[in-house]
Amino acid sequence: MKLYVVRHGETLENANNCLVGRINSSLTENGIEQAKKISNYFKNKKIDIIVSSPLDRCKQTAQIISNNMIPIIYSDSLLGRNHGEFTGRPKESINFDEYWNYNKNIQYKSAESVKDLYNRVAKLIEDIKEKYYDKTLIIVTHSGIMRVLYYYFKGIPDNGILSEITIKNCEIFEYEL
Repeated sequence: MKLYVVRHGETLENANNCLVGRINSSLTENGIEQAKKISNYFKNKKIDIIVSSPLDRCKQTAQIISNNMIPIIYSDSLLGRNHGEFTGRPKESINFDEYWNYNKNIQYKSAESVKDLYNRVAKLIEDIKEKYYDKTLIIVTHSGIMRVLYYYFKGIPDNGILSEITIKNCEIFEYEL
């Protein structure tokens, strides 16, 4: 099974370096162009299905990639991390390494813990492996989900910090399952 994971195109909140999470924002003009550019990457690949977060920025990115040629399904399991009390705040306003530390797994007032997020994403991947074991998929999602997927496949580092990678808008990660 081949799995491509794509972060959605740029939003206004991304351009302002804010924690977006579950804010339902749309792509900027730049984000639309980013999605068009990566759709070319997939043009000559046989993709069976796209699984996308239901938030508008992911839906728009998935629709551009699909170009009405690849079926799209939406999964709430791909929603961005619920940032709770940190939603909309600049990333610099929090200790990002602590916020993304799997070992510390801080329980916030309303923000989703790292382990809860990790378990949600791990369950989704197990379901996908079972249901689509012989298919080639694109997942369109958010940077936090991509971060968790990266460490799901590569292993969690000893220090537990999952913020050591940066994921750009419309960046593509590839995995063989």
